[in-house]
Amino acid sequence: MDKNIQVYQLCPHSGYLMQSYLIKTPNDKIIMIDGGHDYYMEKAYLLHAIRAILGLNDGDYFEIEAWFLSHGHIDHFGEFAMMMKEYNQNSNYKVKNFYFDFPDFEKTNFEEADYSLEKLQLLKDGFETYAKVNGISVVGSYYDYLNSSVINKQSVDNGLSFIIDGVKLDILQTQDETDDHVNSNSLVIRVQDCNKKSKTCLFLNDASETSGARLLSKYGKALKSDIVQMAHHGQAGVCKNVYDVIDATVRLWPTPFWLWQDHERWRIDEVRSWFNLKEDKYTENDILACRYGDYPEDYTSISDWKKCLGKMKITL
Repeated sequence: MDKNIQVYQLCPHSGYLMQSYLIKTPNDKIIMIDGGHDYYMEKAYLLHAIRAILGLNDGDYFEIEAWFLSHGHIDHFGEFAMMMKEYNQNSNYKVKNFYFDFPDFEKTNFEEADYSLEKLQLLKDGFETYAKVNGISVVGSYYDYLNSSVINKQSVDNGLSFIIDGVKLDILQTQDETDDHVNSNSLVIRVQDCNKKSKTCLFLNDASETSGARLLSKYGKALKSDIVQMAHHGQAGVCKNVYDVIDATVRLWPTPFWLWQDHERWRIDEVRSWFNLKEDKYTENDILACRYGDYPEDYTSISDWKKCLGKMKITL
């Protein structure tokens, strides 16, 4: 049977500001990009969503082939940090590889309001817990050991790609020392099946106007993709000229309901106008995290996740 790559835009309810994508390979391997937000939830929910996608029961063992963290904002790593911090001998899952490239926030010119060392510490603590439980010994902290060890500007400039079970992930952009905004230092990742001609999916994560300009300058028309994840939850991300070149048929919006309907404070209306989406209108090709219709009533229930995962799935 011919299997395709499946992408899940995960969201536990319509008002949740976060981003988390699960990619399931044709042979049911799992790749993660980002990991939600922790401050709305009392317990980690992603474990239940992952097991639901894999058809597993509560507590069944699974492995994550690779987990990519796009940048240092908690709405992209908070749920992941919670998972790591709660990790113990009975968790019954493993992450084979962690990939991220965060600046040293204590030694940069980032605006104080643009990052939080306290929240970043949650991530560092989570990595320490995971390393301790799994008997991983490194010099210094596990966070520092992993950070930038594989993904870095030199490796990206040289065309860094990962092939995981026939799924190709091209890292098109990473942090840039000339840009002192956290969003501008987001990873940009393109995904496709390397064994056949399939749709391409471009994850912009929280790429900003300036990082979008760098992306366009470097790749130009090569940015063309079939599916695009809307930058910065669909507002105040890359400019219209970047989306024009990407020219995607399908748009993934990791956007909460309150942001989608806010016509005053944010730039969501401006971005929607680029795609002729007036007022609250959207098309079948706009996959909105706040418009699934069904969400798990209990976000820690595998059976509840199974009921609504079909609305969160896109096939490449």
